Amino acid sequence: MKYYLATLLLFCSLEAMTLDETVSKALEYNNALQQSELSVKRSKSIKESKSAQNFGRVDLLASYDHYNNARTLTPLTPMSIVGSPDGAYTIPTTTNMFSVGVVYNVVLFDGFAQKSIYTISDLQYENASIKSRLGREELIYNVRNLYISLLALQEQREAQILYTTSQSRLLERIKEEKRLGSKSKLDLLRAQNSVEASHTQVTSIEANIAIIKATLTALMGGKAFGDTTPFEIDIERQEELTLDEKTLTSLNRYKVTQINVKASQQKQAQVKSAYYPHVDFNAYYGQNFGPNDTTNTVPPTSTAPSAGETLIQKGDWNHEANWQVGIHAKWNILDFGKTSSLNEEARLSYLLAKLEGDGVKIELRKNMIKAQNNMKLAKAQYHNFLSQYQLLSETEKIEQVRYDNDALSLTDLLETSAKKELMHAQTINAKYSYQQARYYLDYLLEKGEQQ
Repeated sequence: MKYYLATLLLFCSLEAMTLDETVSKALEYNNALQQSELSVKRSKSIKESKSAQNFGRVDLLASYDHYNNARTLTPLTPMSIVGSPDGAYTIPTTTNMFSVGVVYNVVLFDGFAQKSIYTISDLQYENASIKSRLGREELIYNVRNLYISLLALQEQREAQILYTTSQSRLLERIKEEKRLGSKSKLDLLRAQNSVEASHTQVTSIEANIAIIKATLTALMGGKAFGDTTPFEIDIERQEELTLDEKTLTSLNRYKVTQINVKASQQKQAQVKSAYYPHVDFNAYYGQNFGPNDTTNTVPPTSTAPSAGETLIQKGDWNHEANWQVGIHAKWNILDFGKTSSLNEEARLSYLLAKLEGDGVKIELRKNMIKAQNNMKLAKAQYHNFLSQYQLLSETEKIEQVRYDNDALSLTDLLETSAKKELMHAQTINAKYSYQQARYYLDYLLEKGEQQ
């Protein structure tokens, strides 16, 4: 009991929230929605990175190599060695070579594979954006559905409390009449049983209310949900929906499937690029340098018999520029059926995506028809239950008078009262079920955020 009172005081201390305020807070703080928005940003980054690949890449290179035999700082042909001043004696060599340079690579032609990859990344970004919008629509529908359920339960609770109060008053009367001897112990037990059953129903409704409030709090990212603000439901509202092809194909749920179809087509084009030659361009400029391996001295000749001239000392650091540009082509002529298998897989994925699109369209049409008919059914049930409730209310008044005059048994009176309360609960349910069906139709039509 203390826990119940503490919980009740906690809910009372929180401010009431309208439906629109609840939806707004959920859209702001919902954890799953925040994850979806981050996925959209991630897809955008991937898309931009794929686009940047079209311009190639520039790398700064640095290396150190130690050789067992001395090497020239740049590759030389025999003619370049012979043709240099003083021949090979002016050419430095080293066993410890350092290199620093810049290289640029870009793909000139890859069978349109890069173009397909870029298009696929574009479609993935569009897909993530649409799914994020659909996630917002689903969140709005879930919040509205729960809010409506909460309103229905609260209205049922108030009606049940009034019913419990009336049953408790009847119990007190029967206790007094039993004391005076006009009522039996069986009547007293029946009245007590009716009161306890009503108390149990109130407790059950309050438990469901607490669960729904906790669920709404979770949907709002942990922000505490206060209490509801009732609003009028126009159950007589008339609205006809035309389920034509244009309506269905304009929905984001269908557009997602068409994005998948386009992505499958691009996947096919990407696989087929393996049948074409791949051509790339490469340019490099750098410096090779290192300590000279030996002292290079020109040997004595017949015209100069004295000791030769030293051209390069051992350990002297020398450097040479090294650059190159090139175009490279590669054409695969045999991969033992790998490309053929991948092409078949891509073709089947394309056919599957088309079938999924048709399936989504069929499912959307079915669910919209179902929502429309649920609205019609709820409306008919509301009028039926309301009519029965009004009849049972009048019947209960008459039977109360008959019971007071000992012309009716307590069992019959309690049965009529129970039927009346059941009709009241069903009337409430029908009214809110109508609104839930309308919200579901708005969800299917993706109109939630527009309202």
